[in-house]
Amino acid sequence: MGAVAVAYSVSDPAGRGIALELSRLTRCRIIELKGCSEACAAEVGGRRVVIAGFSEDVLYFSFLDKVLDADFFIVVSRHSAASGIKSLTVHHTGNPTSKAEYGGRPRELSVANPPISLSILRSISEVSRSRGLVDAEVTYEVTHHGPTEVRRPLSFAEIGSTVTEWTHRPYQEALAEAVLEAISEPPPVCVPSVGVGGGHYAQQFSQRALSLNECYGHIISRHVVKELRDHPDVLELVLREAVLKSSAPIRRIVLEGKMPAYVKRVASSVSSTYGLELVE
Repeated sequence: MGAVAVAYSVSDPAGRGIALELSRLTRCRIIELKGCSEACAAEVGGRRVVIAGFSEDVLYFSFLDKVLDADFFIVVSRHSAASGIKSLTVHHTGNPTSKAEYGGRPRELSVANPPISLSILRSISEVSRSRGLVDAEVTYEVTHHGPTEVRRPLSFAEIGSTVTEWTHRPYQEALAEAVLEAISEPPPVCVPSVGVGGGHYAQQFSQRALSLNECYGHIISRHVVKELRDHPDVLELVLREAVLKSSAPIRRIVLEGKMPAYVKRVASSVSSTYGLELVE
């Protein structure tokens, strides 16, 4: 079944806590890997799994595919939010606009992994319910921050939003179990989709994924859509990249809520070009 790498920053209490719990669950054996601060390897469901910690912050993990040999990557990490919302989230990385304030390159998206990310989202939801962690919001986030340069599929699984949650053992255990389930089982059969619209926490797309079996790659927020309203040509390039940067062929573009005419035109053009279903 190939190999998978789970990466984290050793200075991140959430990421390292999740990784240590995952190492315990998989009976991971310590190994030495060039470029890693700490690493271990295990066999999970017939697949080699490497759990690797780095000194760099996760935003700057652009080197992952140069250091680790894996079919895809899962980065476990903290999520910061001024709102302080308690959350367990999944998302893909990228900078849809000319801004690249948090790692990666401007106007570049990483390779999304819709099936694996859906598996993690489903597992987080199930584990949270079974463990009574009902105070944490389980959701996709929209595409944001780096790295963008990794050429293999990349997913982020995060705990938000303050140090209280990052160091909360039940949250770390829930994320570790969710990641373990995602790498233990074959990827789910689903409809790979791109989302357009919504806020940072993509609740509507999360609900659709969990109830309609859609699995989301990149989700382009309404904030990005508004920022690009005078540049529909750039928005079209972003949507084209969102469609193409996916481990599984995208089959659907979903628009959330009422969209301006220029967004509908761009989404219709991209859908027509690639033979995709457009859901408004």
